[in-house]
Amino acid sequence: MSHRRGTQALRIRSARQRVEPQGLPEPRVARIRPDPLPFLMRAKPLFLFLILTILIPGCGEQADDEPELLVLRGKALGTTWMVKVRSREPIDQEKLQTDLQSKIEEHEKILSHWRPDSVLYQLNASLATDPVTVPRVLHDLLRHAKWIHEQTNGAFDPTIAPLVNLWGFGPVSTDRLRIPAREEIEGTLGQVGMERLEMMDRNRVRKTRADLQVDLSASAKGEIIDRVCSLLDRWGMKDYLVEIGGEVRAKGDGRNGPGWKVLLEDGSGARTTSVALRDYAVATSGTYRQSKPNPDSTKAASHLIDPRTGRPVEHDLVAVNVLAPTARDADALATALLILGPRDGISMTEEMDLVARFCLKDANGSQIILSRAYERLFPE
Repeated sequence: MSHRRGTQALRIRSARQRVEPQGLPEPRVARIRPDPLPFLMRAKPLFLFLILTILIPGCGEQADDEPELLVLRGKALGTTWMVKVRSREPIDQEKLQTDLQSKIEEHEKILSHWRPDSVLYQLNASLATDPVTVPRVLHDLLRHAKWIHEQTNGAFDPTIAPLVNLWGFGPVSTDRLRIPAREEIEGTLGQVGMERLEMMDRNRVRKTRADLQVDLSASAKGEIIDRVCSLLDRWGMKDYLVEIGGEVRAKGDGRNGPGWKVLLEDGSGARTTSVALRDYAVATSGTYRQSKPNPDSTKAASHLIDPRTGRPVEHDLVAVNVLAPTARDADALATALLILGPRDGISMTEEMDLVARFCLKDANGSQIILSRAYERLFPE
């Protein structure tokens, strides 16, 4: 399997060739136009000014060609969403708002592992090990997660929910870190593993272990962003930005071009670096986003659990920004690279030619490492 599959940006620009209708040329009819000069010489000054204003291009009141910026907002997946659209054509704002909220709600009711009425929640609650038919969007996202799992040698694993709950970062979360015993961790690791979820044809899946739990929070936002972008494309929009919970995808030039200005998070949550995002998505994964004081360590415990060890990640990599053609890829890969850590994460980035930015922090200060693909995309 090629490591470049699904991650490299492939830009295809369609060239539209205008074809003139064939046939005989239209006959030309000669017309004699009266010389306007004598008339203009006799005209009153004010009337003459009005005539010249109409006849001379660029004079008089100019049309405002600046596209109108429309900003729409809502809530989803326990966070907020925002869509910015620039268009010279009038937009039915109320209908677009309704369509966007409906699309997001439709997919949240499939992909959320928190909502009791969601398809994924019901799949987790079921103890059946027989094949189950699921919506195509869920089947596709699980297949994508399984591919990322294989590329990262298990560092990315959506079946990690029992470990997240064990450390106190699950739906019933507390301010204090719960530090489980080694035996608890080892026992819970037995419930984790993408190999325990079989992907079958006709949108079917099968849990080989009844208590297997799937948590798609590392890629669900990206998937929904991509679906929203498809909706905007069907509306005929060519210049827009979609953001859900900090993950972003943009199309078009933005206000000043080339692309929408997006600020990247660093290792503290601050946004100090900007990039022009055009036909790309960006996602950030950071250990600082949800962390709790750890009495057994000088570092706070991150909500990001390494499924290979069953423990929160502990290394100097505090944030990763990933840019990709789809938000789904960017979202999942940002989490995977952060769990892998600086050495393995950077190695995988170069091997797969990913556009990534690594933020490291230790006792000596902070450091930013850019992948070669990032430097090609954003040369200084």
